[in-house]
Amino acid sequence: MKLILVRHGETEKNVRGKLHSATDPEVLTKKGRQQMELTAKHLLKIRPSSIYCSKERRASESGKIVAKILKAPLSPISGLEERNWGDFANKRWGEVRKILDPMSLEERYKYIPPNGESWEKAEKRMVNVIKKILKESRNKTTVIISHGGTIRILMPFFLKASIEETFKHNPDNASITIFDYFGGKFKTLILNDTSHLRVSE
Repeated sequence: MKLILVRHGETEKNVRGKLHSATDPEVLTKKGRQQMELTAKHLLKIRPSSIYCSKERRASESGKIVAKILKAPLSPISGLEERNWGDFANKRWGEVRKILDPMSLEERYKYIPPNGESWEKAEKRMVNVIKKILKESRNKTTVIISHGGTIRILMPFFLKASIEETFKHNPDNASITIFDYFGGKFKTLILNDTSHLRVSE
């Protein structure tokens, strides 16, 4: 099967470089909606048979745009949400990095932001959802629409790498990452592709 990871379209908080909050009500910008239309039209060549999306509003809005163009069923699913940054939500990433950078990798992995969620806990819930999707979508080409942080946290799982692998990845809005999945192993086909968006620039 093929697993296609898509980051949601642009939001105002993305533009301002701020972290989203859990259950954030923010919607896509006009550019974000256009990005998802272009992404969906590009995916028509691959003909996915099913689409899953995070239940966060920006991801579900992106999912509805893609599902309408692909004419494929959309399944919102719990567990694909961005890491809950708690009291750090709505801050710029640079502010949060000042707190995280002095920590060791292990400390950072287990660190729980005030009223938030650790990297470790977020990874476990995300991996559990991916395993569920793999079981439900056996031998199908499946799209998963989620978040930059979700994709980044999942990369060590897909690549069978250490958690440090996550720092090598920063998925762009409406980017496409594709894996082949066979015999319990993932093979990378495409990473963070945004070439389909260039026609709008």
